Amino acid sequence: MKNLNFEIMDKTTREYALEQTNVSKKIFNSVYKGIEPDLRPYIFTEKIKTVRMNKEKQCFITIDKGKNNLVVNKNILYSTDGVIVWIKAEVNGNRIALFETNGKDSGTVKIFRESKIIYEEEGFIHDIIFTSDSFYIIKESRNERAEDSNYSSNAVYFNNECVFGKEIPAGFGIVAESYGNKIVLAAEDNTRTIIYTGELNDSLTWKKFREYDKRLKALGYRQDKLYTLIFDGNGIISSGDNKFSINEPVQDAVSVKDGFLVVCMRDAKSIPVLYSNDGKILKEYKFDSPRGVISLDSDGENALMIMSGFGTPYEIYRYENQNLEKIKSNPVSEPNTEEDFISMEDYKAHYFFLKAKVETYNTVIYGYGGFNISLVPSYNSLFAYLLDHGVNVVICNLPGGGEYGEEWHRLGMGRNKTNVFSSFRRIIKKFHDSGHKIICYGVSNGGLLSSYTLTTVPGLLEGAIIGNPVIDMMKFHKLLAGQYWTSEYGNPDNKDDAAFLENYSPMNKIKNMKYPPTLIYSRLEDDRVHPYHALEFYNKLKATETSAFLMMGNGGHLGADLEDIASETAYIASFIQYVFSGESL
Repeated sequence: MKNLNFEIMDKTTREYALEQTNVSKKIFNSVYKGIEPDLRPYIFTEKIKTVRMNKEKQCFITIDKGKNNLVVNKNILYSTDGVIVWIKAEVNGNRIALFETNGKDSGTVKIFRESKIIYEEEGFIHDIIFTSDSFYIIKESRNERAEDSNYSSNAVYFNNECVFGKEIPAGFGIVAESYGNKIVLAAEDNTRTIIYTGELNDSLTWKKFREYDKRLKALGYRQDKLYTLIFDGNGIISSGDNKFSINEPVQDAVSVKDGFLVVCMRDAKSIPVLYSNDGKILKEYKFDSPRGVISLDSDGENALMIMSGFGTPYEIYRYENQNLEKIKSNPVSEPNTEEDFISMEDYKAHYFFLKAKVETYNTVIYGYGGFNISLVPSYNSLFAYLLDHGVNVVICNLPGGGEYGEEWHRLGMGRNKTNVFSSFRRIIKKFHDSGHKIICYGVSNGGLLSSYTLTTVPGLLEGAIIGNPVIDMMKFHKLLAGQYWTSEYGNPDNKDDAAFLENYSPMNKIKNMKYPPTLIYSRLEDDRVHPYHALEFYNKLKATETSAFLMMGNGGHLGADLEDIASETAYIASFIQYVFSGESL
């Protein structure tokens, strides 16, 4: 076994990663060749992932025929083989910005006037704020390895000069929106927010407005009062002196002519609800099957909303005059879906059970449990394929997510992280005790969950899939974007946090024993979660008697070219078929 420093993605490390990937591919190739052609239609079906709008423009990021597209008022303005991460339209004007990458966090911002590119810049760029005749850029500096003296920083730039951000604490990001001649900036980590306001065209006027110990979203001004959505309890809409609480956990909200269009969550299903300006429920919009919101935006009066289901990549809804009308959709299938709970000592955890078209006990159980991210119904190409090919899928709504409000999030963060692990384990055990053969699966923070599950309850599993993972809880904060996660996990440089993190860190829990077959995958250009985590864990697992497989692909944490995604997904499906087939590995 080679002794390599995986914290440095140099030539030797890359060669080793690709060499081990080729070994894994050779094992799965015969299965892969049968799966990949059948899987492609699930990957390449049309999807919509973002909507932005103003009074004159409706802008979408669509994925169709292998391309990412910027669609403006039903016309394709720009198309690429890369990944379009975000778009921004000028409120009063004809400029539109987009950020394009190969799946990395770093990429290129392009600003269009009509169909002509008038500006380009590379970097870790998070947003554009248009002024009447120019623009601000929100961007970040980031190093592969972070030391105390050079932590990453976010700032606002005008003509390449930093005009805001030097006062922002390390580990905070910046988001901003303009409203007429005003600007609202939010410096935030995963639990706190500092709001700054001022005149859009004069950064010297940007001053601290208010500080919160919660996350929030600016909803705009009404009669010179700034309204915000505060993620406190179920959610609060507030203008400071006027505020009201949302009745159910809030997922998102926008300001509309009639009040506020609020997306609530009811056992992890998205339910749009219209609230009046004084907090009365005016209307609730229901769906025939479980749905989740992908993207929501408004022009202050009307709104556009992108919904998804387990078998439906997208549905576009237009809100106007208290009506919510479906204007376009792409239904692929409608899985047989059941819902249930497992009971813990102080709470219950919800899950969706998606049944395969044929009766089977082969089951993939998927979880995340962190960063206030809610696993609402959405289309997943791999899961749609598995359901059509004899594998059940369970989607777990675990503490740490946002499905039941901010308290649910905090129930699974920091010192409460073990609640995530124990809830996932309880769901797995419930299915295991009912005769199911189980592969646990998680990506990113979910990779932490699946690697912990593998190393602590291997007897409940037939296999494990660990994707783009965070695994080494003693080093994560020193690599790439890891410093931004200390508010979620704790800080290994703090003595008390370090003891807790070290106790559950999966990197420390591998014993000299044979674990169930495990597929670990990452991407060479991932500049958010360092491939070190995947490579080091694979190397340690490989040193045991375990059948461990590595897939190191192209692209980054945000995705890759669709051909690469198709290949990666087909190898994951090949691993699943291989494990459930019972053949010797």
